[in-house]
Amino acid sequence: MSSMIMGGAIASVMWIVFVPWSKLRRLRELDERAERPDGD
Repeated sequence: MSSMIMGGAIASVMWIVFVPWSKLRRLRELDERAERPDGD
């Protein structure tokens, strides 16, 4: 049972770290695309 709790804690921490990171990366890509005036 303790291993299940440990797995859940690790999964939640990974989720909390991964989601904002992927969002930041997408925002950065959109910013780079917007800065380029002749980019399609």
